[in-house]
Amino acid sequence: MEPVKAALMGAGSRGTYTYADYAKMNPAMLKIVAVAEPVEARRKKIQDEHHLSDDRVFTDWKDAMQALPEDAEAVIIATQDKMHAGPLAEAMARNLHIICEKPIVPSLGECGEIEKKSAPFNKVFMIAHVLKYTAFFSRIKELLDQGRIGKLIGIDLVENTGHVHMSHSFVRGNWRNLSESSPMILAKSCHDMDMLHWLAGAPCESLSSYGDLHYFKKENAPQDAPLRCLDGCPHMEDCPYHVSKIYLGPDTGWPVNVISTDLSIEGRFKALQEGPYGRCVFHCDNDVVDHQSVSLRFANGVLASFTMTAFSMDITRNITLFGTGGEMSGNLEKGLITIKDFSSRNIDNIAIAPATGGHSGGDENFITDFVRTIRGGGAARNAVKNAFESHYMAHAAEYSRLRGAQTIRLEDIKVL
Repeated sequence: MEPVKAALMGAGSRGTYTYADYAKMNPAMLKIVAVAEPVEARRKKIQDEHHLSDDRVFTDWKDAMQALPEDAEAVIIATQDKMHAGPLAEAMARNLHIICEKPIVPSLGECGEIEKKSAPFNKVFMIAHVLKYTAFFSRIKELLDQGRIGKLIGIDLVENTGHVHMSHSFVRGNWRNLSESSPMILAKSCHDMDMLHWLAGAPCESLSSYGDLHYFKKENAPQDAPLRCLDGCPHMEDCPYHVSKIYLGPDTGWPVNVISTDLSIEGRFKALQEGPYGRCVFHCDNDVVDHQSVSLRFANGVLASFTMTAFSMDITRNITLFGTGGEMSGNLEKGLITIKDFSSRNIDNIAIAPATGGHSGGDENFITDFVRTIRGGGAARNAVKNAFESHYMAHAAEYSRLRGAQTIRLEDIKVL
């Protein structure tokens, strides 16, 4: 099988450490044949590691699309969220296979436009809702479809974003501010809206939501806390968010590898002194929520509750599914699913083999599905047509949150 030849738009964390690294480790599956990235060090890294000539390296996605190599048959869009619409439209116009990071686009209007444009599009077009590709959630879906807990009545899903992830991505980082990104429920949790839609097996009919930015704001700053952690903060010992605890240790994987391309102590120290990741979490320009809850009703009567919280130690997801014949629960990171059968009183513990790679193995499985769908035909699990519902759910939840948990019908949000 010939590898799929793809142009990479955006060489940040996902572009480099998910897609480009997959190509390095699986050269028979995927080949990066061009890159567009404004940051020189990131751009050079992709060029060197994937042996790209200068005419295949660009600072801007528009230039890359105009001079796209003839052998490019696919595009991977891993730019910032607000930059997705342009390359998506251009890729569809050029009839390229597409991977796009989630969310597809940040605004409700753009989402409707992309849905219309993609309806007649006949190439493979997948959105990186990678959780459906984990062994954990795949097994839950399989057990549910087998009727192991009878008819599904309700779902309780909790996304433990984790206090470090929250501080890194949504307080200091690229997704901290609504004007620069999108609502937290879309930027982070369209994964989970997609999961609920998939497991419920029906469109969402209505929902309501509460949520707020409770903690990461100026009024909660300890006394005498400076604007930047390395400016002599007297609370270093007690603060879990002090940058020395997150970015200056021996581990240089995520999230450390996001703050600089120079991962020496000197390089990281400089980045924290000058860049956004060195700021005190109580003195940032963030405005996205740090805790949100959503109640949902699906067209087949399934009821669901979802909670996204920053206030957890671990980054994981916990789920419980309530059925007429039993109860199924599990923890993504622990890889354990428990089924309690009402009739027999049996308790069945199902261990999922530990996964390697990002998103508990979901990243690798997702990209592999993309390649196999292109080469072998068939339907991808994460085709774009299956992703729009999650985005409308997220927008409806944000609309409801801003209106004091007003109940929102999905059919109404789709025409706003």
